[in-house]
Amino acid sequence: MGKDSGMGAWSGKVGLFADDALVDDLARAGRAVAYAAPAGTGEPDGGTVDCEGRLFLPNRFEADDFDAASGGGRSGGVPGVLLLHEYTGLGSYLFRSAARLVQAGYAVLCADLYGKALRPADREQASACLRPLRDDRALLQLRARAGLDALAGVRGVDAGRLLAMGFSLGGGATLELVRSGAPLRGAASMYGYLSTSQQVTPGVAHCPVLVHLAGRDHVVPLRDVEPFVREMADANVDCRMVLHAGAGHGFCNAAYGTEFDAAASWHCPRTEARAWDDVLRFFEECLRAG
Repeated sequence: MGKDSGMGAWSGKVGLFADDALVDDLARAGRAVAYAAPAGTGEPDGGTVDCEGRLFLPNRFEADDFDAASGGGRSGGVPGVLLLHEYTGLGSYLFRSAARLVQAGYAVLCADLYGKALRPADREQASACLRPLRDDRALLQLRARAGLDALAGVRGVDAGRLLAMGFSLGGGATLELVRSGAPLRGAASMYGYLSTSQQVTPGVAHCPVLVHLAGRDHVVPLRDVEPFVREMADANVDCRMVLHAGAGHGFCNAAYGTEFDAAASWHCPRTEARAWDDVLRFFEECLRAG
């Protein structure tokens, strides 16, 4: 299947885009979670898009203990992580990250920011899917919030112990959730967008934030760091930032390959390992503090 019996490590081929083989693997290893999300922000009733994420569960729990249609997570259940994808959409690179979190004891929903009708198959299609969310940060926040609400509604997931993590586009979506005051215990952004049109209002954001950045990032410029730091400080957000000076955008995504390219994304296994250790410690800290 491309996974070990403990769902603790994804050992299959890591790809940027979903393909038939990946869909088969996801169908066996994860559970489909269907939910609706706002289609746009231009009109009071702008319609909805049908989204389909994938729910992955810790080994020690039976699938029957979880019900994505129950309408409410219960206190005392498993802490949940909303995992938000890069611009390429749902793919095995994200499944690999879900496996790390499952091994640590979390239920993980790989959310769908685009809608199930949009599954990009190449970079050109992915860029077209990205633009509406990159250009409308309010919509990006609403799409992410729909996924968080879907995770909170899963029976067996503790709706009072939710965390969020995202990469690139998904990292930006994670920060938009924080800015909106979403009910999170903690949030981690990996090379996510820092700029926004929806700056946080003091007193709204209430969870700790961890941001990992790349010094050679061609997508998220270092000039965005200072305004972001001021924004977080002015709003009294507990935010810590880690800058990996020699890494580039995509340092956690093995699908990019490890060859350095200043104008493209590339994988840095050493940086990825350090960042993941930090994220897992951070999430444990956030849950203990709550």
